[in-house]
Amino acid sequence: MRWRNRQQSSNVDDRRSRGGEGPRLPSIGAILFLWPVVKTLFRSKIGLAILGVAALAYFGGFLPLPLLDGGGSKVVDEEADSERAAFIKTVLADTEAVWSGIFAKAGARYPVPTLVLYRGSTASGCGLASSRMGPFYCPEDRKVYVDLGFFEDLEHQQGAGGDFAQAYVLAHEIGHHIQNLEGTLAKVQLAKQQAWGEAKQNQLQVRLELQADCYAGIWANHADRQFDILEEGDLEEALVAAAAIGDDRLQKQARGFAIPHTFTHGSSTQRVEWFARRVKNGRLGDCDTFAAQ
Repeated sequence: MRWRNRQQSSNVDDRRSRGGEGPRLPSIGAILFLWPVVKTLFRSKIGLAILGVAALAYFGGFLPLPLLDGGGSKVVDEEADSERAAFIKTVLADTEAVWSGIFAKAGARYPVPTLVLYRGSTASGCGLASSRMGPFYCPEDRKVYVDLGFFEDLEHQQGAGGDFAQAYVLAHEIGHHIQNLEGTLAKVQLAKQQAWGEAKQNQLQVRLELQADCYAGIWANHADRQFDILEEGDLEEALVAAAAIGDDRLQKQARGFAIPHTFTHGSSTQRVEWFARRVKNGRLGDCDTFAAQ
């Protein structure tokens, strides 16, 4: 993707230098490891005092229980991290330009979201944000939360590398911001509450996620026309990423088989199709995933 020496967005809350913010609960493995000791301490007043001090230390960020999870925090390549941050800020600026233009044509103003960059964990309007959650959009504070380490995992664990794979992920989350502005998120949340059964609720969530993929494709189409951003191989990178995070592929990796009625984001084929088709035509009206069969 052509992005160097171009405008970067200033709508960024960069929390990377603060490390993990807020308490992080220890893993099940850590709890099981410590339980024999904890159980003994519960039997005496001194033991209870020790547990109290330990709890204060842990939730104050001084007790290194994450080390029990297998080595603690990842070593961050600062140079690569800064490069990736500059890239993501440039993509964010492109989304702002594209969606501002689309909204303006409809006679409306585009309220831009804020991008929060963090490492490990941080507080969000939707609760604790953790690197284990992956990038997500919080409608409560209209912010997109991204731990840049996710993109390393996407490349090394899912085989979906390349800068435009990262651009697709951010554009998908911005798609949820568009849904929030349109009122779609609230409508789907209400429909899920009224739906009978988990399978129906999951179907609604899949439609929501596929629409965000569609909006990502709309962005790619318009951004390329406005800024000539696409280079050879870029679309392939995004399509590989879309396929890599399809529910069927992720479930097969985890358990060896897929259970379609439990999908919440769509199959690899669905995600690729909804993104790719809209990259080609750029028609916003083609993103009604709820009416599609």
